Amino acid sequence: MRHKIYRRAAAIFVVLLVFAQMTQVAWSYHREQVEAAMTGQDAEPEKLTLWYTDEKLSPYLVEAASEFEEQNHVEITLQLVTAVDYIEHINTASISDLGGPDLFITSSELLEKARLAGITVENDSFTDRELEMYFPRQALSAASCGGALMAYPFYFETCCLLYNKNYVDTAPATIDDILAYADSYEGSEETAQVENIFKWNVADIFSNFFFIANYVNLGGETGDDPSQVQLMADEVTACLQYYQSLNAFFAIDAEEVTTENVIQEFIDGKTVYTIAKTDAIAQIDAAIAAQAAEGETSEEEGAEGEASETEGTEAEGYFYGIAQVPDLTSELATKGLSVTNSVVVNAYSSQRDLAKSFARYLTCDKAGDLYALTGKMPVRLDVEYENPEMTVLLEQYENSVEVPKLTDLSNYWIEMEIAFANIWQGSDAQTEAESVAQEMMAQLGTQE
Repeated sequence: MRHKIYRRAAAIFVVLLVFAQMTQVAWSYHREQVEAAMTGQDAEPEKLTLWYTDEKLSPYLVEAASEFEEQNHVEITLQLVTAVDYIEHINTASISDLGGPDLFITSSELLEKARLAGITVENDSFTDRELEMYFPRQALSAASCGGALMAYPFYFETCCLLYNKNYVDTAPATIDDILAYADSYEGSEETAQVENIFKWNVADIFSNFFFIANYVNLGGETGDDPSQVQLMADEVTACLQYYQSLNAFFAIDAEEVTTENVIQEFIDGKTVYTIAKTDAIAQIDAAIAAQAAEGETSEEEGAEGEASETEGTEAEGYFYGIAQVPDLTSELATKGLSVTNSVVVNAYSSQRDLAKSFARYLTCDKAGDLYALTGKMPVRLDVEYENPEMTVLLEQYENSVEVPKLTDLSNYWIEMEIAFANIWQGSDAQTEAESVAQEMMAQLGTQE
């Protein structure tokens, strides 16, 4: 009898124990469900869509989107779209049933157009201290219009001077100095490859505009004030005449020259000085890396002489130097031309706060990876580069003229490119410059 009581008691204890464990498991599951609901992990992820037009950004955007998705329980769609009528397409999609992007990447020259279309919201994701610490004044001006910071400055393009350190030790202060070097130049065994003292793409307005940039005003500090536009001055004429005079020294064929062959000739050691855009640096570095790889292959195959030569070049560091564009003379100063690309949060987005967070992540938090993945120069100030001379590009950027945001000046670049071409071929510099200025000022409804 006593044994039966013990067995019943044991059975009851086991049942109670199992019940207690089931209760604990149920409570744990309930608590996890509550916590998941509170953190949003059990819900469908929020969705963001970003539009962009430059395919070179894809590796960076894909990596950034993946990281941001993991950190924020969000699903991001990246759409590479045509640059033709870009702002119009964003606006049309935004007001349609399908909906437009939550954020998009655009250049500074289209920012005012986007603002007037009502598809921008103010960038309020940074404190004043953070803006001062992370971004140059030039970038903030480029991302501003209508009196407010309307975008997240991302990366920039400008032009600079590159020089071959195998031929010259330092950068020239003026183009007059380059002319003096050319006059005294004597060929040697070390310079046997040299075919050009100074060569740049004279058919490209971006490479030419530094000649006159210091003496034009393209809409004030933020490029959106028509009352401040000034396109003609005595110095503009003097700079264009100086530009024209260089044809007699360097005889660059505007019909044949291209940016690609200019950079390739510089890589091949055929050119001492050139004017290049920022993206040329990555192209040159890629060529250096490819040559180094070929050298290693040759060494493995027993070509020791060629390999040793390659190794010697690498040991000396970069063969090129980076400098700001030189002044023309001691009296005629220069500035580079720049374009800033920014991330814009769409005013039609239903996920504005999340879109702003992603915009900040792209342009600030992850900006240190941009150059390595795309070859594009981030505007963020504290990014470190393998080549310390890359910081010169930021200095040049801060000493540049940003393309204007005024839609009435959108044809200015086409007209000036034609003017530069005509001047290079011998047309009167003042007549060409005045013709363009008068046409542009008429479009603005003002008169100089």
